[in-house]
Amino acid sequence: MLPKSGRSLGTLVLACLLVATLCAACGNRHSHQELLAAAQGSGGSSEFSQTGAGAAGADAGSADAQQAAGVAGAGGGTAGGTASAGGRAAGAASSGGAGGASGATGKGAPIVIGSVGTQSGIVGASISDGTRALQAWVSGINAQGGIKGHPVQVIVGDDGGDPSRHQQLIQQFVEEKHVAAFVYNSAPLSGQSSVQYLTQKRVPVVGSELGGQWFYTSPMFFPQTSSGLALTYVNIAGIAGYLVPKGKTKVATLTCEEAQFCTDANRIWPQQAPSVGFQVVSQGRASLAQPDFTSECLSAKNAGAQVLLMAMDTNSVGRVASSCARVDFHPVLSFATTVTVDRMKSDPNLDGTVLSLPLAPWFQNNVPDVAQYRDTMARFSPGNTPTASGENGWAAAKLFEQAETRASDPTTSAGILDGLWSIKNETLGGLIPSTTFTKDQDAPQVKCWTVVVITGGQFTAPEGGQMHCA
Repeated sequence: MLPKSGRSLGTLVLACLLVATLCAACGNRHSHQELLAAAQGSGGSSEFSQTGAGAAGADAGSADAQQAAGVAGAGGGTAGGTASAGGRAAGAASSGGAGGASGATGKGAPIVIGSVGTQSGIVGASISDGTRALQAWVSGINAQGGIKGHPVQVIVGDDGGDPSRHQQLIQQFVEEKHVAAFVYNSAPLSGQSSVQYLTQKRVPVVGSELGGQWFYTSPMFFPQTSSGLALTYVNIAGIAGYLVPKGKTKVATLTCEEAQFCTDANRIWPQQAPSVGFQVVSQGRASLAQPDFTSECLSAKNAGAQVLLMAMDTNSVGRVASSCARVDFHPVLSFATTVTVDRMKSDPNLDGTVLSLPLAPWFQNNVPDVAQYRDTMARFSPGNTPTASGENGWAAAKLFEQAETRASDPTTSAGILDGLWSIKNETLGGLIPSTTFTKDQDAPQVKCWTVVVITGGQFTAPEGGQMHCA
């Protein structure tokens, strides 16, 4: 049984989210404080952008479009323009939704939702795919006439990874923008700060980037799949369920040195390994700035490791695989799907990699809602390839949509809550694990996964996308 609460930075998913691009250049070492400052973005802009009913149909990255959409600076931030990191993020996040909003045919009062999280900086680069998926969903749903005749409007806020700005934006959206619910609050560093306020105001939050343990500490939070410590378990249990029956039981772990969240992953994995049939034979620590990981690969090889489980950023994963190949060490590699990018499937050193995904595989079309995700991105967010991270935002949007179809009044927080609490054993056709919410009770911790393997230059689902649950 997983604990009900815990430090969000202690979860594996947060480790993977934050290290995903901590060292894009990887040219020098950085202290924990330097990395955290970088993760909070350059300039810390708290700009926000509006998409959907009433939003501009022009290029959302331009100053004119931002002004037409009602973009304003919060706490002294500038409105419009794209010079700041926050401005660039706002434009990128809006690009998938504003154009399609002009096709909205809903005649009722708008359904106003917010999405407040880290859109800029290093962290934003890793999780903003979900925001683009949410905005593509808004465009698609409005093109169909909205929900029950109500067009959907989403306002995206960039907190720069700062808890104070996150809380400020949440309050501003509720009290000034009249947001009735939040969908995909991608705030692994800052989301905890708004829990008390949202609980008091009884404003629901549906889905996130999966890093927050707080999604199980308030009845106003509705996770779309495993989150926080539940996802930590999924990451190791999923690959164990696939590899242990094949005789792959000896595991080496490799985690970064720079940040506390990597230290936590280094501690958590050995604790969980025996319960899923793994034996940790080697634990390595390394810098994200290292150009070579030969010594770490040799240590794992000499310990007899058959599996190498990493908490490293996207670029380091490739360098580790290359270093191990040079010393003729070819273990099964694994890392979080959050750091998975499309180019990995073409890296021969990553062939055979096994991943644990808490949703249906994002590249399959046999699940209707996954096929719709891929089609909607192609239509309303062209150029943005569907990803595992983006699927988190899509699943949050589809869970919200399901609640809205059941809501007594889809435009109010109270009505949306009624719709959410009516959800029982919902899987969205296989997109998410079986999900049930109960009135005024914290969401239950769900621990489910599908298995993804890189083979032959492709992402594959060797079990057909079968969902496993602990």
